[in-house]
Amino acid sequence: MASLDKGSDRLDPMLSRVTDATESVPLLFAAGRRALLRGERDSARVWLTRAQSRSSRRTPEPLRARLAFELGCVLLDEGGTAAAESVIAWAESFSRRPSSDLLHLRALIADRRGERTDAITFYRQAIAKARTALSPLSRVLELRNLAEALAHESPAEALTMYRHALETLRAHDLDPRLAPALHNGLAYAAICAADLDLADTELDAASRDALRLGIPLMRAYAAYNRSILFELRDEIEEATRAIGDARAMSEAAKLRDLVVWCWIRESWLELKRKDRAAADRAAASARKLSGEAHIEALATLDAMFSLIDGDHLNAAKLFGELANRYLDRSDVVTALALFLWRSAAYRKASALKGARAAAREACALRARGPVRVSPSWWAAETVDAARNDGGERCAGALLQTAVGILDLPLQSVEVRGEEIRVNGSALAADTWQRRSGARVLRRLFARLVAAHPHAVSRDELADELWPESEGDKAVRNLYAATKDLRRVLASARGVRLVARGGTYRLETDPGIMVHRN
Repeated sequence: MASLDKGSDRLDPMLSRVTDATESVPLLFAAGRRALLRGERDSARVWLTRAQSRSSRRTPEPLRARLAFELGCVLLDEGGTAAAESVIAWAESFSRRPSSDLLHLRALIADRRGERTDAITFYRQAIAKARTALSPLSRVLELRNLAEALAHESPAEALTMYRHALETLRAHDLDPRLAPALHNGLAYAAICAADLDLADTELDAASRDALRLGIPLMRAYAAYNRSILFELRDEIEEATRAIGDARAMSEAAKLRDLVVWCWIRESWLELKRKDRAAADRAAASARKLSGEAHIEALATLDAMFSLIDGDHLNAAKLFGELANRYLDRSDVVTALALFLWRSAAYRKASALKGARAAAREACALRARGPVRVSPSWWAAETVDAARNDGGERCAGALLQTAVGILDLPLQSVEVRGEEIRVNGSALAADTWQRRSGARVLRRLFARLVAAHPHAVSRDELADELWPESEGDKAVRNLYAATKDLRRVLASARGVRLVARGGTYRLETDPGIMVHRN
């Protein structure tokens, strides 16, 4: 195992002779570990399960615990917390003494379930018992995972843990392929701590090691984090080029999840580049590939679009809801940024009491620790909000940036029938592609245009659009369609769908032309 944990392939000749009939638990386990290192997860599950079936009380406990950890991680990656729990129950049937590897697996399970407090407790317990593990590699992984969990809540502690993990990796001559991930994580924690020079150094190391070792995922993450670094230095063009590089690497390596994050970040940067149409296109590309993990980030983009489009009170409501969701996960720095955006939105709406209340919530978060910046949604308006409605004490030491998003130039918008033209060009067809269906959304929009500036009742719209559906189902369909239509209208600044008293109508800013035919 020491050879495998050091990244060596010296065991290959021996492991190539391992078969279904092999009885040796260490050899079966080693075959599973080698398969994991090669990215062969199906094969790894088979070998590790065979090692589990051959284990007994004579199997050394550290090996049994590490086997449970590796197998549990494979099952967890396949989406089964219950299956991973069953592996822990199997391991504890031999001994109930808590081992480092089993505590680490419990931490990962709690993390997957969103039980953040329990996860952090298990991580700390695992690190404290690291001497019981089969290899120092366990300590490196435990330190890395806890540091990742703490990067937003306590970046200074996360920095210390990443450094310790790197030192442990080097001291024991462990697998160098872990180094790029540790450098990337350290850089991200440094960004959260507003130590941009340290982040620069660590991203250089991450990029260099990832290129040398041939790890495309870590090269892409280094470029992604480099984009954040450029943005916080107000180097928006360089940030945009870096996120484009990260997306290209992610697409080439088929890293779908990271591709979506790149599109989301690209949309945000396009707002800072004052190109609303490009921001809409990037957001639409993100939605096409997005999954559950991206819901809140995309909702934040929608809130930003609402704010830019003048729907200030709705934006404030959305920012508040999102901030509280991030707080539930102890993501203090993102919640801080969103509460400051909530304050900015209320001020734009001339709701000064709401602006001050939101700023107070942000200031209270700063009192928990030395929060100076968020790696997401940070702009000139956030610091202005802290200063205007929280006071100099609240704004003090926040990372100053000069570029904002609320000075986007006005677009010319024209509405005709079921078509919307922005700066002379019709909205792209994929902008209308939502869950309710483009045809339904265009019919709904055309009906509201025909009635403009008057409202249409909910029941009338439901009957017209879904005449063959039962009343309750038609109304549910209408609720979904109006939600989707609002997202379409985010691309047409100054055109809003307003619901009031069981009716719906289009509301437009002055200067927007609406033709009812």
